[in-house]
Amino acid sequence: MKLNPYGKVPVLVDGDGVIYESAIINEYLEEKYPGVPLLPKDPLQRSRARIWIDYCNTRLQAAAGNIAHDHEVEKSKARVRNYLETLNQEMRERDYIAGAYSLADITYIPFFCRLERYQTTIGNEFPYVKAWMQRLLDRPVVRATP
Repeated sequence: MKLNPYGKVPVLVDGDGVIYESAIINEYLEEKYPGVPLLPKDPLQRSRARIWIDYCNTRLQAAAGNIAHDHEVEKSKARVRNYLETLNQEMRERDYIAGAYSLADITYIPFFCRLERYQTTIGNEFPYVKAWMQRLLDRPVVRATP
């Protein structure tokens, strides 16, 4: 609570500044280190990336978190399946959700790494999400993360 009034992680301390909430931390780092761009330069594409970041955080992760914390489990499982169906349609004919690999894709990696905790599988019923997930999890920096 001292660093984050929400009482959650992650928290980034940078000098005298304290930044919390993962999406905000990610954008802060993207702006602080522009040599490694993680959001599209085009404003419309940036908006698209932000929409899908919000979708992950406010819908998919929220429902998955309910499952992990034994709250409305069956209802939340149905929501997760519906959100995955939406993502599956969106990922048709795409390698990444907002054009090139971006923070939008990075935002989904923790969800994909915690499928067992969320009592969720991504099989052949979601072929486009499954392929996207595999592309993300096969990235060397993700494979190197414990």
